[in-house]
Amino acid sequence: MPPAPKTITAAQRAYEEIKRRITEGVLAEGAPIRQDDIAEVIGVSKIPVREALSRLESEGLVVLTPNAGATVATLTVNDYIEMLDMRLALECRALELAVPNMASSDIAKARQLLGAYDQAMNQQDWSDLNMRFHDCLYAPANRPRLVSMIRSVQDHMGRMLRLRVSGVASHERSHQEHMQILDACEQGDCAAAVALLRQHIEKTQREVQGAFRHAMR
Repeated sequence: MPPAPKTITAAQRAYEEIKRRITEGVLAEGAPIRQDDIAEVIGVSKIPVREALSRLESEGLVVLTPNAGATVATLTVNDYIEMLDMRLALECRALELAVPNMASSDIAKARQLLGAYDQAMNQQDWSDLNMRFHDCLYAPANRPRLVSMIRSVQDHMGRMLRLRVSGVASHERSHQEHMQILDACEQGDCAAAVALLRQHIEKTQREVQGAFRHAMR
């Protein structure tokens, strides 16, 4: 007899809806979060919405201010850099584990994504294809918890943050670096692939820092 499907609680539904709005950019940084609106959309009371907001506050996505309500957290340059530090640690390890397990079909899928990335004409497509390419590289690691953590960092960054990162990084430069990483993977050169991935993310860190410095002038 198959197990009964898990019941999603009202607080979990509220959490997923608010998080979706934040990570997809429906709610911008600093925007107020209308508890009544969330409650009405998913058909729950305000109590589970408040529970969801407390959970999101612990994750750094929401700011709760007494007598003022909830707003979407505003990320600083240090937040961006720290999340890219997390990418360095998690993704380099994932690639190290993945390269020895890569099949020709994994390489072919990654090249297909890079072809689409090269032809894409806007930042949103670059950002989405970039994430799918990196996911494709790490899947052969066979470490679902590690891959889940990487996705969690990406979710925390959110689509709008990823768009900003894509915006400051050169599309052509990123494409060439992706090609070099994939070539090393195809050759089974794990050390070279990991070193190239590390350089790739570190360059993005420097470009993000530079973009913030120029924005402040």
